[in-house]
Amino acid sequence: MATVKDKPRGSFDFLLAMDCETTGLCLNQDSPVENPKTGERHQAVSWGLIVADAATLKPIEKMYVELKWNEKSKKQREANAKWGTHAEKIHGLTYEYLEKNGITEEEAVAEIGSMVLKYWGPTVSIRTLGHNVHTFDLMFFRDLFRRQGIELTFGSRHYDTNSIAFATFGTFNSDDFFEQVGFEKRAEHNALTDAEQALEATRRVRKIFQGAIS
Repeated sequence: MATVKDKPRGSFDFLLAMDCETTGLCLNQDSPVENPKTGERHQAVSWGLIVADAATLKPIEKMYVELKWNEKSKKQREANAKWGTHAEKIHGLTYEYLEKNGITEEEAVAEIGSMVLKYWGPTVSIRTLGHNVHTFDLMFFRDLFRRQGIELTFGSRHYDTNSIAFATFGTFNSDDFFEQVGFEKRAEHNALTDAEQALEATRRVRKIFQGAIS
């Protein structure tokens, strides 16, 4: 279990690198998950999660899950045949595919929760890393667990590769940033690949910076 005893103030042992693909997002809202005025609500349909060593930024354990649509999502598609189709074009995970191959949100929470407990236990706060992680992925992560009656504990510090990218390379999106640090151009987005590249990109930028100042 993670501990910060006998280490510098604010240090921690593990990072949770994450990325999700979703049915869409609510624009210009406090949370991309829900628009309280219209009732529109979105969910994650896949998760890529990596437990990483905070000191080395090397992966320790990985998980990838694909989720079926919940009842709220299904009702929104029934009311509007185009609902969620824009996101499907980005990640390729159609409703029909997920209905056949995905697991339920309850099953996903059980699988993900088991990995979280393994490294953070029930009380140690989780620090996350990803592209727009604090304003997007973490919002969907909290929502998934909260709707199952589970409140996870997160630290106040999260590590956003979008900010790193803008400061170092002047890029505005993950595709351009990942290409700048040496990854091949992507076609469809995949949550685990995106989490892997966000983590590795952070490691490469750190290595470049440390080499420059030494």
